[in-house]
Amino acid sequence: MNRQSVTTAWYQKKKWIYFLLPLMALFWLISTLRRLLYSAGILKQIQIPVPVIVVGNISVGGTGKSPLTAYLVKELKKKGYRPGIVSRGYGGKSEHYPLLVNDLSKTSEAGDEPVMLYQMTNSPVVVDPIRSRAALKLYNDHDCNVIICDDGLQHYALSRDIEICVIDGQRGLGNGHLLPVGPLRESKKRLSDVDFVVVNGDKCSVEPLIKSEGINPSEFLFGMTLRAADLVNLFDVNVLPINELKCLDIHAVAGIGNPDRFFNALKELGANVDGEGHPDHHDFVLTDIEFNDDLPVVMTHKDAVKCRPLFNQDLSGKPSNLWYMPVDAQIDESFIDSLCEQLKNCKNRH
Repeated sequence: MNRQSVTTAWYQKKKWIYFLLPLMALFWLISTLRRLLYSAGILKQIQIPVPVIVVGNISVGGTGKSPLTAYLVKELKKKGYRPGIVSRGYGGKSEHYPLLVNDLSKTSEAGDEPVMLYQMTNSPVVVDPIRSRAALKLYNDHDCNVIICDDGLQHYALSRDIEICVIDGQRGLGNGHLLPVGPLRESKKRLSDVDFVVVNGDKCSVEPLIKSEGINPSEFLFGMTLRAADLVNLFDVNVLPINELKCLDIHAVAGIGNPDRFFNALKELGANVDGEGHPDHHDFVLTDIEFNDDLPVVMTHKDAVKCRPLFNQDLSGKPSNLWYMPVDAQIDESFIDSLCEQLKNCKNRH
């Protein structure tokens, strides 16, 4: 049994996965007990002197959390806030924590998403498996007056003021079961506790699910789209306009939670895509991006931060056909307005 077969069973609702029901019961018992211990104050939450926003999900795999985090940083800056980003740094291992991401940070130390978020936002990003320690560093050393935690909805050790749950509009919540029978880290009822649900795609696909939990979706459910920008070369300032993708033969690689979403986006732009998907946070090697031809090789920004260091620092031997496609989250303006209203109340409490 491999990861791909399990993922297929979750989203295509295969029956054999129910042999894992005893393990699901154990997972439910442990996760429920852990949350109850935090709710009762037996396990302590670390309070931060400024508002904390957690962007996460209740299912495993990519849902669009990082683009939403970057969107929040940019919009809050426009409102006069000084946001900083906390990340666990999945896939990275540093000799010391907390780790401040900078222009020289390696994905092997900081993780791919923190490096990408730093490049996208030009805002302070601190990595630490103990997220509260990273949040305190942002507050103490970087004068941040709002902290955004990329992922960590289930990291209850960090006290939070606002919770945002992101759902993939295409895949939804799979078969609706907890791990390992389904993709859920927490029960669907958890959606009634968060402040906002953001759907990466058509929110109408999730509305019935929200209503089935007795929640009024009009108050806190928002749709998000990812708008593609012109492709950027990995090694120089050249760009490839997305309108030139029409009828263009390309190779596409993706080491993200849902590679098909990326490949389909390229196809919708008119490209003829030869796609090769890898697991989320995949450690790329040269053979993953070599195809013995001169066709463009297109990847995500998250993959680009790992593929760029595979080549020497000088210009020798660097191929010119490697590109990544930046994306920007687009959400109805009422979302950021509602968020800022909640932030004002949070500031008063703090």
